[in-house]
Amino acid sequence: MSLDAIDRRLLAALAANGRATATSLAELVGLSGPAVHDRLRKLEAAQVIRGYAVQLDPVAVGGGTAAFVSLSLGPGVQDKAGIDAALAREADVLEAHEVAGEDCYLLKVRVASPQALSALLTRLRHTGSSTSTRTTVVLRTVFERALLAPAPPPESAPAPRDAPRDAPRGAAATADGVAGRG
Repeated sequence: MSLDAIDRRLLAALAANGRATATSLAELVGLSGPAVHDRLRKLEAAQVIRGYAVQLDPVAVGGGTAAFVSLSLGPGVQDKAGIDAALAREADVLEAHEVAGEDCYLLKVRVASPQALSALLTRLRHTGSSTSTRTTVVLRTVFERALLAPAPPPESAPAPRDAPRDAPRGAAATADGVAGRG
């Protein structure tokens, strides 16, 4: 299914507010409510919209410790379907990506505590015959963004008066008048 500009605006609005009504979406894109409802139904049927979800506060629901876990399977052919299924059964694994490079999988996990993370890592190490992990614990989340959610507008600042006229776009003048990237 190819997406037109109206579909993309609808998707961006839903990514920002999954509870938006068909009426409010219709006003946003300039269509009737039934026309928006038909578009949403087609987007759902084509699996462009795969579902609607609520965003929870991780700390409030016992997931205050976040980490990224690199999973290496070691040499030899592994049962990838079995490993994929084992990862899917772990409720604390929020995302699992098969990756290229030194590691085989990159996982995003959320658990209640460092002790719970330790227990999860022990379980993950038993998913394959020679599985190893490397973990990066998140100190704080700066932001998380839904796919297609509009980015906040850049802060507008007036251009420096002494910026050279031939400076590349996005370049800023330095104290000596030479343009540089900011």
